[in-house]
Amino acid sequence: MQNIYPNSGNMHLRGTNIFFAFLALTVLFTSSCKKEFSKDEPLPDVFTPSVIISSQNGFVYALDPATGRKKWEFNAGANVQASPLIYKENLYIAAENGRLYKMDPLKGTLKKTFVIPAQLLSTPTAENEFLYIGTGNNNMYAYDINADTLEWVFSTGGNIISSPTIYDTVVIFGSYDGNVYAVDKIDGIQVWSYTSPTATQFYSSPVVSGGFVYIGGYDGVMYRLNVSDGTANWLRQAGGAIQSSPIVYGGNVIFGANDYKLYCVDTATGFPRWAPISLNDRIVSSPYAHNQLIYAGSYDFNMYAVNIIDGTIKWQYKTEGIIKSSPLVYNQKLYFGSHDKHLYALEPATGGLIWKQNINGLIECSPVVDNMDGKSENTSSISGNSPN
Repeated sequence: MQNIYPNSGNMHLRGTNIFFAFLALTVLFTSSCKKEFSKDEPLPDVFTPSVIISSQNGFVYALDPATGRKKWEFNAGANVQASPLIYKENLYIAAENGRLYKMDPLKGTLKKTFVIPAQLLSTPTAENEFLYIGTGNNNMYAYDINADTLEWVFSTGGNIISSPTIYDTVVIFGSYDGNVYAVDKIDGIQVWSYTSPTATQFYSSPVVSGGFVYIGGYDGVMYRLNVSDGTANWLRQAGGAIQSSPIVYGGNVIFGANDYKLYCVDTATGFPRWAPISLNDRIVSSPYAHNQLIYAGSYDFNMYAVNIIDGTIKWQYKTEGIIKSSPLVYNQKLYFGSHDKHLYALEPATGGLIWKQNINGLIECSPVVDNMDGKSENTSSISGNSPN
């Protein structure tokens, strides 16, 4: 048969070439719309909030708040009793070997190490350019965290386990020498001091509310001092030493004591709001308040949730070790550590277990949450080696 299209073979080849050219252009166009990363460049980091906790095995850990999965760990070289502090996008860790570490909270990498010639058991606090921390050599230190330099030192007559509280122009803290001090936060000059009648040691950290300082002593007394001059307003006697730091919530001062009881007293008078709750061992863990519930741990291995209105126990959750760590509520989860080496996440309303993570070390400090806004997520005033 005669081919009436003498150039049909060439037309077929030409059509094939046009098709493949169109296909190549389509691939090129679609690939240009897709974000690509060079194989020679690392993928960009994606950061999420973290629960940060330190332990008696010398390590600091960052965990996923939702699952407890470990994100990073840092070897501090010594036990860490003080709770972590997050401030201005930096993480500060105070170790017992006298090292104060300044770190990146997202990656767990070290930025700077301050060497202090004393044991560090007090959790630091910070405001503006200064960080304040008490030590086992009787001193309160102030560091300029912008210049990374020591600004001033204030000496007392005893160890400072109490974590400092900043109020207006002063830094307030207790000492083992039986005094509560207020010193100028800029130059470290003493503004006032209060000496307890029994010369008791102060382990508890102070909290300031409504123009008054509340702090517990080893003599079993909860003190209410005027923040302006340090004079006593009222004293309330408990049945045992007070190591637990108080919180002020709804016109109440709540604290635990070594007589196995949890107390709730009126801020104005110091009189009980309800009868002290008797637990099965002492309460060193400082309380935390959330949605009309008070959370506190005990040496009897239990974490308790107590109704703030009438003092009834709503639930209790038993761990396998004593609880010195103070709790924290964040994003509908209650976090705390135990001497059974686990960090726990519970449902705050019911006490149901969400997750627990073994970090291979006793936990005495309190957890903090880095919610990526440059500061710690922790609003209650808690224990001497916990955040205030």
